[in-house]
Amino acid sequence: MDLHSLVRSIRANNNNNNNGGKGGQQSAGTGSGNTHKDSIAEGHAERPPHLDRLLEQESVGHEIQVLNSWSSEHKSPHIIIRDEGLVGKRRPVAKSTDCIRGRIAYSTGLHVWTIKWPTDCRGTHAMVGVATEASPMHMTGYCSLVGSNGESWGWDLVRNKCYHNNEEQTYPQWLTSHEIFDIPDEFKVVLDMDAGTLGFIVDNVYLGVAFNGLKGQKLYPVISTVWGNGEIGIRYESCLDKSPLLLRECCRQVIRSSIGKQGFQRFRSDDVCLPTKLKNYIVQ
Repeated sequence: MDLHSLVRSIRANNNNNNNGGKGGQQSAGTGSGNTHKDSIAEGHAERPPHLDRLLEQESVGHEIQVLNSWSSEHKSPHIIIRDEGLVGKRRPVAKSTDCIRGRIAYSTGLHVWTIKWPTDCRGTHAMVGVATEASPMHMTGYCSLVGSNGESWGWDLVRNKCYHNNEEQTYPQWLTSHEIFDIPDEFKVVLDMDAGTLGFIVDNVYLGVAFNGLKGQKLYPVISTVWGNGEIGIRYESCLDKSPLLLRECCRQVIRSSIGKQGFQRFRSDDVCLPTKLKNYIVQ
């Protein structure tokens, strides 16, 4: 089967599903019996082309990672900075919520960094996101500090909720109220200051936009934690300035849009008469 025939076939199947079959988007999590890996097609279909380009780049060197690591100044007094700023450790202090902020704020460009936060060291409130310089670094008691005010935007890793100015929304957005999305020890944060969006990548799956309306802000990476002796690592991956798409990137975007969210698994099959390298470029 050639590419044009495959696209026509997948479109027809998608239309049948949408009109009369079960169709629709499959959620991930305990409630449905699936995992987040079942949603790879949905994630790739929605991944911005410029993010594809950034992820294809080599990660920056150690020196730049250190420059974009945790700040030894902008943090709670209960946080200890280690390994040149690449790791922040919270001291075991009762009834306290504590933040660490990055050294550098971003106002333009696309930026991706990895957070390493072991699942057994998150406690009841584990928040990851971005914040302005005015966002508080400490609060008495246990709370989701990042996202509790108008100066920060955060994802609650325990509850699968996003918060800004204490307003709540489910994330990933395709989760139902009965599903649980397990977030592994490492995941990526995607901040696009040119588009004004914040999103996340889990197991190489882009989960979509968590927040809009960030354009014009000056934002730092941030986390808030309540877990004693918990260590949170940060590794800056790369950045990308706004620029026109290459022709091959435009073609990939059109093909992905044509085959739709339900067509990725079939596109990988041997029925598609395309070189493996080309198929991988389109769907990975």
